[in-house]
Amino acid sequence: MTRRVRLESLGTSWPRRGPWKGGSLRHAVDAGRRCLAASKYNPADVRVIVNAGVHRDEHVCEPAIAAYVQHGLGVNVEFQGRRTLAFDLLNGGCGMLSAVHVVSSLVLAGEADVGMVVASEANSDRRPDPGWTYPSSGAAALLDVSPRRAAGFGAFAFLTREEHADLYTSVVSLALPRGRLLLRRKAGLEDAWLAMARPVFDEALAREGIGRDEVGLVVPAQISASFVRRLPEVLELPPEKIFDIAQRLPDTLTTSTFLALDAARREGRTSAGTNTVLMAFGSGITAGAAVYRE
Repeated sequence: MTRRVRLESLGTSWPRRGPWKGGSLRHAVDAGRRCLAASKYNPADVRVIVNAGVHRDEHVCEPAIAAYVQHGLGVNVEFQGRRTLAFDLLNGGCGMLSAVHVVSSLVLAGEADVGMVVASEANSDRRPDPGWTYPSSGAAALLDVSPRRAAGFGAFAFLTREEHADLYTSVVSLALPRGRLLLRRKAGLEDAWLAMARPVFDEALAREGIGRDEVGLVVPAQISASFVRRLPEVLELPPEKIFDIAQRLPDTLTTSTFLALDAARREGRTSAGTNTVLMAFGSGITAGAAVYRE
């Protein structure tokens, strides 16, 4: 059996309503600190950091926010000694799942013993556009080689339907000083994501070599209460196998799936040997799924 990469620890900075509540960098660093505090590792042990957050303080595009997170966490920032690679990876709401896939590959290839994926979302506009609904939040995951060969991440699957890309757009308008974030979701977006959920779910299971009856829990991004309620029928699973906390956890884009996973673990919904399927949905439009065995 091949080696797997596990989630050694998780850290979260929970959603806060209103504009700019703490900012994206603060949420990313707070989540990273909690992640390290829950881990057996020291900051110097982290050899790669990937930031997957989309919306940043003051709409900064460069340099990479991952470098700021690295500095905020004090991870190998001196010129001497160990080096840590830090970069951004953007894939909308699927970004954090995509980044976990990349870092897992680096760990399995021996390029890094320990890696961290972070994401955060915030809107720094003083008067946000009405289309903006995401509360600010942060999430971080520390990855290493699992000591148990059967536990950890298995198959990943991603599906993009470019013909529906205009259903979901996010741009910074320069019509106002410092810019203004404009986020637009068209009617039919959730239906399009749901139509993609089944094929990407089935592909992940097929690659993993397991059947639908072997899935213990599905942890989706909490897109909306109605979206999560419709997933059992789409995936042909009983409702109790879909982790649904959309009534108390609003959609937070890149951080949503891992905020939900952290909540599922805290509530005892996962246990050793359980096949959990993580699902994310984003622009492009894209859907992603990953099988994780506890």
